[in-house]
Amino acid sequence: MATKYLVIQGTANSSEEAITLCGEALHKAGIVGEDFGKACVEREKDYPTGLPTEIPTAIPHAKVSGIKENAICLLKLESPVIFRRLDDDTEQVETDLIFNLAIKDPNEHLQVLQRMMEFLNNKEVLLKCKELSNEETVAYLTEQLG
Repeated sequence: MATKYLVIQGTANSSEEAITLCGEALHKAGIVGEDFGKACVEREKDYPTGLPTEIPTAIPHAKVSGIKENAICLLKLESPVIFRRLDDDTEQVETDLIFNLAIKDPNEHLQVLQRMMEFLNNKEVLLKCKELSNEETVAYLTEQLG
């Protein structure tokens, strides 16, 4: 199943606000139900998704009904917010790149996460995501992640 990419820019004062911005964008695009963003915020409290990669990122997500198609919303923040780390929730990362995953099929969820981890471990790719315009980033993500 093809993945749809949304790229937005914004400002947030917290990881919750950042996730909410992504959830709202995905909802407006008709990809997820209204409760998706809230579900991601709730999941983040128990299962943080900050990644201490060379360029720190976060990959909030939630398995909820109401996801109509696979999508990833990349939020490029004007200034970083703090996410607790995926591998050690007592540690934190500051990130201005949030990839909110909305994956319809639970069986595909793991594959998408694995592809994302490879992608997010590549510093050049992330720098390019920061440099490109939103439209160019959509094309780039489609090319890189399929």
